[in-house]
Amino acid sequence: MPISRSVDKEILLFFKKSKDKRISYINKLIVSAFVSVHQLNVGKESFLRNYLDLKDNNLQDLINLINHHHSVFGTEELVEVFEYVISPADKEVNGAVYTPAFIRDFIIRNILSRYDKGQWGQLLYADLSCGCGGFFYSLIKIYKETFPERSIAGFIHQNILGVDIKDFSVERTKILLALYALQEGEDLKKEDFNVHCLNSLSFSFMDLPFVKRHGGIDVVMGNPPYVASSKISDENRDYVKRWEVSKTGKADLYLPFYQLGIESLRPGGTLGYIAVNTFYRSLNGYAFRSYLSRKEYDCTIIDFGSEQLFSGCSTYTCISIINKESTGLIHYIETTSNKLTTGFKDKFEEIYYSSLDDRKGWVLKDRQTASRIKMIENVGHPLGDIVSIKNGFATLRNEIFLVRPYRETKQYLFIKKDSCRFKIERNICRKAIKANVVRDEKDIVRLSEYIIYPYQEKNGRICVIEEEKFSETYPNAYHYLMAFRDELAKRDKGKKKYAAWFAYGRTQALDLKGERLLLPHICDIPCTVYSGEQSLLFYDGYAIFAKSHRQLEVVRRILISDIFWYYITKTSKPYSGGFFSLEKRYIKHFGIPDLTDEQIESLLKFKNQNEVNQWLKQFYS
Repeated sequence: MPISRSVDKEILLFFKKSKDKRISYINKLIVSAFVSVHQLNVGKESFLRNYLDLKDNNLQDLINLINHHHSVFGTEELVEVFEYVISPADKEVNGAVYTPAFIRDFIIRNILSRYDKGQWGQLLYADLSCGCGGFFYSLIKIYKETFPERSIAGFIHQNILGVDIKDFSVERTKILLALYALQEGEDLKKEDFNVHCLNSLSFSFMDLPFVKRHGGIDVVMGNPPYVASSKISDENRDYVKRWEVSKTGKADLYLPFYQLGIESLRPGGTLGYIAVNTFYRSLNGYAFRSYLSRKEYDCTIIDFGSEQLFSGCSTYTCISIINKESTGLIHYIETTSNKLTTGFKDKFEEIYYSSLDDRKGWVLKDRQTASRIKMIENVGHPLGDIVSIKNGFATLRNEIFLVRPYRETKQYLFIKKDSCRFKIERNICRKAIKANVVRDEKDIVRLSEYIIYPYQEKNGRICVIEEEKFSETYPNAYHYLMAFRDELAKRDKGKKKYAAWFAYGRTQALDLKGERLLLPHICDIPCTVYSGEQSLLFYDGYAIFAKSHRQLEVVRRILISDIFWYYITKTSKPYSGGFFSLEKRYIKHFGIPDLTDEQIESLLKFKNQNEVNQWLKQFYS
């Protein structure tokens, strides 16, 4: 979670150093300090009453720390502190992350602007992964500022539905809202809340009497869980598979929360999320794109591109406002987060679902750019049809299999690992290169490593060496891997059965032979490097194999051209620092012109890339 400037770092450090990590204790510490600092009176029937019986030296230390540093410790700071003291394990599995106030405010104000103010108090608002209740706090604050005479308790009781999978999140949501209400002169009771500990993906919250009385939900808002497919819990993995939008690729946890949110809405209702922005391009998002295209719901996407809003969390995000009404339109803009607070006046592109390709991924650009992209893809034949684009190997423990010797002989490689020294038979090793760091052919020589390669060819197939043969023929390499056997067993959470305990995590790319072009995983310039080493293994990147050296050289010239980089910057996934993904799915549709022998000769004669760039314009208009 990013540490915002709103909370004094010493206060956050105080909680980090606390020896007592029990949730009940931390909650009492926070509530007691908050009530004391703000001099609030808690009634006997108050929901907060049970959090004030703490008599502890830590409590006075915290109060002194707040007062001594003149730290702001208001309700917004409370949101951040609650998110901060979630354990790392819970953050990883459940995807909890602090959402900045300006993001929450923008989403909520955008949604409320779609309704008459007279309707605000009649709507049912839900956050189906509510965390510690930050979105509810922002909503209630805006509501109270607009209608100062109205009751917070009444609004919470009649208009708020919270759901979270963790009971401590449900408890902290109630604490947060109760403390805010107390500051506004209202003392909430436990029966004022409709916040439930449920797995939202089970959809059971729709059966709650509270929801049925409303006839459904009007507004769904929030920050759905940021959990990659590989880290989803077993329980959630079973639920994820049940949702239509999760049927393609390896769906991350946030995707089913879109369908869940939309289908929880009454007709005409509105969903507002801040979530990962890859769904409109990625393989994982194909089913979701198809779902939206079929429904044609009015969708506004405010894309932050390569900007990382959540420091310490390497995700790229967008705001999605989806109205459950079929207009066939997407309203799209790429912008920066600072414009949300300085006045958002940029013009949206209006794009019809019918003009987009769900399978390839949506090109959400202005009409002129979209037309150019389509024109480029229609030139000749797609790159993916004329060459093979391959992923590198995947051991799932490269730090063990890859070695850099400090000394070499004809028979052995001598290495240091974890303060220990080992020698490994050279004949069990192959040369390997990290494609993501290669920028020219000299890098291949300079940056090559060795990888322990416990495989052999049998009947034209690559298979793992039998353990007995391995230990007898290469005893030193076997002894080295044995030293890390427990670590190797942790791959795939220890649930996958391998051909041998020392086998790689995946069998891909082990049988690739021949000259190739190496491509990095991400890059900030056009970069395609030729390698003539027939058996070079590679990882963290891609390789292109062609039918002939001549074809490979033609492709290389085209893939380092201006036209290819223009295509990548308009269609690929952006990263911070001006980097873009060169993954197969982003490059395979690029059109390679059908060249005559004479044209190929002309292309190969050019001495510099500027000449190539000019020459290629005739094929790409």
